[in-house]
Amino acid sequence: MRISRITLVTAALALSPVAAFAVTGIFDRATVMNVSPDIPAAEGKVKFNKTDDGNISINLSIKYLADPQKLQPPSAVYVVWVSKDKDSPAQNIGAIRIDKERAGSLKSVTPLHTFQLFVTAEAAGQVQEPTGVRLLWIDYNTE
Repeated sequence: MRISRITLVTAALALSPVAAFAVTGIFDRATVMNVSPDIPAAEGKVKFNKTDDGNISINLSIKYLADPQKLQPPSAVYVVWVSKDKDSPAQNIGAIRIDKERAGSLKSVTPLHTFQLFVTAEAAGQVQEPTGVRLLWIDYNTE
């Protein structure tokens, strides 16, 4: 009887959307990002780790993103930002190119230990400040 309960739980987990996302090679123990109603199908996951030199590594993966040129207003690329809080200036940590499966990823590092990570759609990947709305976001705090 005990084995059948374990088997049942294992089968339920294997069929869950969370497990399906992990099986595709994204991340184990990744955190789900908040998603704007402007892109309701999108799924963002991020894994944070402390590096040996005390920084925070960011491993971001996003699925089911619309082509940024099909957004209103049209954009060229999705840009990832970090900021200490909503009122602090944001720092561009990279652009995400979307592949034909509507997925993209980014790996980066920040010295911040408390920050907001967010994604906007922008006209260019090298913009110095966000002009688009926050489409995906998550708050991170090691303290």
